[in-house]
Amino acid sequence: MATHTLPDIRTEADITTLITTFYEKVGLDELLGPIFQADAQVHWPQPLFTMQAFWKRVLLNTGGADGWPFPGGLVLPNTGEYFQRWRQLFMAAIEDNFTGPIAEAAKAKAQDIAQMFEYKRQPRTLLSFLRPL
Repeated sequence: MATHTLPDIRTEADITTLITTFYEKVGLDELLGPIFQADAQVHWPQPLFTMQAFWKRVLLNTGGADGWPFPGGLVLPNTGEYFQRWRQLFMAAIEDNFTGPIAEAAKAKAQDIAQMFEYKRQPRTLLSFLRPL
């Protein structure tokens, strides 16, 4: 029996597939769906364009708009479970459609983004950066 190998992320159409698949998953998710659906009624489709621009620039080295990995104005509750769920769904969207070096780079970048937002979410005291590790 022949196995079907998934393609790598190589084109702008692939980025569109990735973002579309991801937001289909988000829309159906019990945790994130209600938050993103409420935001979508007000702000879509411009944030999709912005997010696609971000991933095109990061993964395909295109110039142009910087973009952003989250919809502008979307506020996730201040608990880690929301960012972890975002990461899980994004990873699933990649794995459902792509395999290869650029797909792996997308997963690594998504992990970095989730960690950055998790870090920023943590309360800090003034001068906390001076504490020894």
